[in-house]
Amino acid sequence: MKSRAKQDLMDKLRAEYQALETQKKELTATYKSCEKEVRDLKRKQENLDRYLGRTQTDPVQEQQTKNKNHSL
Repeated sequence: MKSRAKQDLMDKLRAEYQALETQKKELTATYKSCEKEVRDLKRKQENLDRYLGRTQTDPVQEQQTKNKNHSL
């Protein structure tokens, strides 16, 4: 009786593990796709900024500039 219960539990755990592995593969593919899309969008943003003559400032540098202006 114990052996059958253990076997049922093992089968259940294997099935659950397999389902999680399948989900992991799907989510990994989605993540990689999103990562690529973000890179593409950032590149497009940079190109637009260059085209429009905007420059990206370093957030730390921007904060220092704000602090200097407030102290004047």
